[in-house]
Amino acid sequence: MKTPSQIFKVFFISVIVLLSSCSKDDSKNDENASCQETKITMLVNGESQSFHAYGRGIDIRSDGYELSLNFGREEQNPYQEQSIVLHLPYKATGQNIIEQFIYSQYKDNTLFRGDFLEGELQSNVITNTKNCFRMTFSGKLSDANQEVIITEGKISYTYEEPFSE
Repeated sequence: MKTPSQIFKVFFISVIVLLSSCSKDDSKNDENASCQETKITMLVNGESQSFHAYGRGIDIRSDGYELSLNFGREEQNPYQEQSIVLHLPYKATGQNIIEQFIYSQYKDNTLFRGDFLEGELQSNVITNTKNCFRMTFSGKLSDANQEVIITEGKISYTYEEPFSE
């Protein structure tokens, strides 16, 4: 019959072996679990549109790091180009934390460019890691001549290479 101290030793050794068998790869898998296939879609004035991810970067600023994301939509017609530029704190998540959301379109020989934060923007950043970014959004912006309404906006962007930390 085993004594309580022998049972404790066996239990303690089992726990150590179990914990040491976990690797850092498990944490990477947990972080990657929130990443989804790269896809940028929205309705712009009721028209369904898909964009492509063109790039991302991190800038250092006095209060931390800023994430910059660039998306575009090039039609076969150069007179129908659109782009989106986002700026927000790196790794921050939550409601309405986007610091700058610039939307540009050149359509029917008319240029429209505006920062949606000067208009109305509702956003929810769900994931913002070294591996990927995911958010939902909608908003409205008007200039002197036209109004752009974006609804059902969704961005899922899994980076080709993670940011190094």
